Amino acid sequence: MNRIVIIRFVIISLFLTFYLIFTIRQYRIIKKNILYTRHIKMLHLVLIWLIPFAWALLLGALSKSAPGSYEVEQKAEPEPFSHNGGTIWTD
Repeated sequence: MNRIVIIRFVIISLFLTFYLIFTIRQYRIIKKNILYTRHIKMLHLVLIWLIPFAWALLLGALSKSAPGSYEVEQKAEPEPFSHNGGTIWTD
């Protein structure tokens, strides 16, 4: 019985430690962010503590900008509209 209690305590301690480190890190990132207004920033800060992992990942994904054309690797060459020698109309 003692061994089970110790294992549970270790697992819970590891989870809480990870939770605190992750949440404090995300808290600092949002606190420094100039993208949000004061009220929205407070909402995000509260929700990060209530729903830490899901909200932080969702917020991070929505806050990132789309990559520009200079950042995209392997750009495909544009294909012609038709494959009959470059003419659109056929008789």
